[in-house]
Amino acid sequence: MTTSTNTPDKSAIQGLILRGYTHPYSCHFLFNFPDKSDTQAFFKTLFPLVQNAEDWGVNKPTQLLNIGLTYTGIDQLNVLNTSDLAQFPSDFVTGPWSGQSQASLLDYDESAPSTWWGQNFQNQDLHCVVHAYALTSSDMDTLTTFVTTSAATNGIKELFPRAGNQSRLSQCQLPDDEIHFGYRDGISEPGLGISGASTDESALGNFLIGYDTSSIIQPGPTTGNAGTFAQNGCYNAFRVLYQDVAAFNSLLEEQAALAAPVIGQTPEQVQEWVAAKLIGRWRNGSPLMLSPDAPDPATQDSEDFGYVEPNDTSKYKDVVSTAKCPFSAHTRVANPRDEHLTPIEGDTAPRILRRGVPYGTTLTGTTDDGVDRGLVGLFLCGSFSRQFEKIYGWMNSNDFASDFNAYPTPQDAVMGNRNPTKQKNIGTNFVIPVPTAQEPKRTFTMTSMPLLIVTRGTAYCLLPSLPSLRLLAGLTG
Repeated sequence: MTTSTNTPDKSAIQGLILRGYTHPYSCHFLFNFPDKSDTQAFFKTLFPLVQNAEDWGVNKPTQLLNIGLTYTGIDQLNVLNTSDLAQFPSDFVTGPWSGQSQASLLDYDESAPSTWWGQNFQNQDLHCVVHAYALTSSDMDTLTTFVTTSAATNGIKELFPRAGNQSRLSQCQLPDDEIHFGYRDGISEPGLGISGASTDESALGNFLIGYDTSSIIQPGPTTGNAGTFAQNGCYNAFRVLYQDVAAFNSLLEEQAALAAPVIGQTPEQVQEWVAAKLIGRWRNGSPLMLSPDAPDPATQDSEDFGYVEPNDTSKYKDVVSTAKCPFSAHTRVANPRDEHLTPIEGDTAPRILRRGVPYGTTLTGTTDDGVDRGLVGLFLCGSFSRQFEKIYGWMNSNDFASDFNAYPTPQDAVMGNRNPTKQKNIGTNFVIPVPTAQEPKRTFTMTSMPLLIVTRGTAYCLLPSLPSLRLLAGLTG
């Protein structure tokens, strides 16, 4: 049985779990293990470049890898028997395409699991994801050749995840930490405290398997051979999300023209106001709760704020704050902070670790060029159902706060699935409070919000420990 500890062994943990890399080049390779492939030689070749979580100081590696395995991939490797495999959580076993997970993810129509990966392969055929990072374009080319040659030499089949059956998921060169919709990303992350924080949703024990068995989430398995294999690992919801940039830019342009008379500014000025209200932060990162009127460099990295206002007399003290940040703004839904949650959710909101990069070329303007672009999202957690899927469910149905029981239920302003026929009582309007002394309940409503995000593929992976990867590589000592 694994034991609780307050001193994580960083040499045993994949680096991706404890830090977000800043390498400007990356690629995410997808692989299948055919029956006659030499997986041990494959892992042995890659292992020297697998980055652990130890600090590298000023000597940032020019090339590095991290490796994830799906449940079907672990099964194919024959390192655990049937009873061992049964110890893994059911959400990991059944996969993100299952009814259990889809009850929260709600991927349908364009996002349906049957359409994932450009329909180039079956979801269950994805066994391994190799996350590769490099400092220069030349380093990335060399690393790509290294990884793909190792796969081909050992009979490992590369899977191509994009339409056309050839394109890989390579990082797009956007400004630092920016996504295709023009916002800075990755600002607010769990603190991963390592002592006295078992009741804190941001504590490391809620993400790292077997590290702190008194944590809220208590990731598993923690017993038997499965517990040994999983210890010091972390789960990763690897999700590829297409972003309809033309539709998003059109939405800003159209809604700004309608909101300008309400706000009393020009449509050009109001576009950034609309963009901020949709997300909950200005595009530079300033949260609306701290900088409600304009972006401010002084607050662009701020995380120390909540949604409870001292002058709020509503039942749960989370209504007045909507005048600054709308209830369904993306960052408010994804991280409700001190929002009063419904009793079934407990006192604190779950957190996830976000790693990811944009893919596909950039687009400006409102004309769709037909190019596939979006986000390669790595959402790290200790439990898919209790963290990742719980937050996704909130985005699809904003029912997490007791004081907001409006009918129909609103959705996340950006991530909502936008198909109310698949869910009863779901509305696609986005309400922005614009109160004045004369009209304290005045609002601006964006009606019939368009679909802005389409799921191109999702895989549930385990990021195993370095010792487990050594086992797979047949290395000793």
